[in-house]
Amino acid sequence: MTEVKILSREQLIQEGLAKLVIPRMDEYRRPDGSIEPAWMPVFYNPQAIVSRDVTVSVLRTLYGSRNIFFIDPLAGTGIRSIRIALEKGGEGIVNDIDPHALYYIRKNLRLNNLYPGKLHVYSQEANVLLNNFTFTGISLDYIDLDPYGSPVPFVDSVFKPLGKRALIGVTATDTAPLTCSHYRKTLRRYWFTCVHTDFEKEIGARLLIAYIVKHASALDIAARPLLIFIYKHYYRVFFETLRSTGEAYRLINECLGYIWYCPSTLERGYIKSLDEARDLTCVNNEKPVLTGETWICSLGEAEFIDKVFNEADKISWLHKDSRRILGLLRNETRLNNPYVRIDKLCSIIGRNMPKYETLIEALKQHGIMASRTHFDPRGLKIDSDVKALTEVLKSI
Repeated sequence: MTEVKILSREQLIQEGLAKLVIPRMDEYRRPDGSIEPAWMPVFYNPQAIVSRDVTVSVLRTLYGSRNIFFIDPLAGTGIRSIRIALEKGGEGIVNDIDPHALYYIRKNLRLNNLYPGKLHVYSQEANVLLNNFTFTGISLDYIDLDPYGSPVPFVDSVFKPLGKRALIGVTATDTAPLTCSHYRKTLRRYWFTCVHTDFEKEIGARLLIAYIVKHASALDIAARPLLIFIYKHYYRVFFETLRSTGEAYRLINECLGYIWYCPSTLERGYIKSLDEARDLTCVNNEKPVLTGETWICSLGEAEFIDKVFNEADKISWLHKDSRRILGLLRNETRLNNPYVRIDKLCSIIGRNMPKYETLIEALKQHGIMASRTHFDPRGLKIDSDVKALTEVLKSI
């Protein structure tokens, strides 16, 4: 009988690394010369540079010059951890269960003089790592959850090892269910009843926040959204977390509700309970439709975003889109009503679209604050109702 050789996990990893064939980048180029991340053995997305830019800016704003301890449980090539260590400062755990990823992580850390030293390389399943770290007694300042696809499989684990007050950054690339393009998956994954609106990208942001806040609250943690944005194919949101049953209850009690919407007139608004919907009527006497339960408070902290924008302005190497998005967030976060698609509203009322600068100035003269939104270049956020916006459009 042939003897069965039983290898430890570390031995399996080492054997796998020894057999790796390091690919050439040319193998992953499209005919137009661009790199296709999905073809690579280890996922690396150049378009996530905005996510990494904002991550560094948020950490520098919140923690200043203090060194932090963080975990990157789905590290891929390790680039996010490298940027945090070099541009923010601190010590961290860089983890990925894929042996291919381990090769590139170690290579990239050595190239940046971070391994061995500031960054420690692990190879565990992300949930296992986070749950086990809960019992180490080490207080974490930051956890970065950047999965390929939905963060849902990892949300419960991410809160357990955090310190009393900490920060988490979460990426979601499943934009189709979040924006209700796949409404069955939206209901199955996020327990949310979809309504087709003209502000579907904001629906996705509110849905993602609500899902994470509810899961944090179940663990007696208050997760307060500081900043959220969408770029290309992904959402990115940052939460300040606090171990407090009272604050967790307050967030759930005050900030979860429903959005009512009139498809024919584009009117919209928030209600706290379904009973309030009985008295709602659209201007054309139709009854509005209701979304599932979602986040109805502000999509971030405007004063904090001001500080992040100012901090980003000190970092000369940030991508221009990072600065552009932060600049738009400074204004739009102050206006909580969902954005309105001006092209759709003009089509409904039979008016030509004015220039946005003209419309914003006209609204200002009527005492209505307005802002462009990063969610949609055709959208506008206002601090009034759609009826007032319609009257201003008719007067131009």
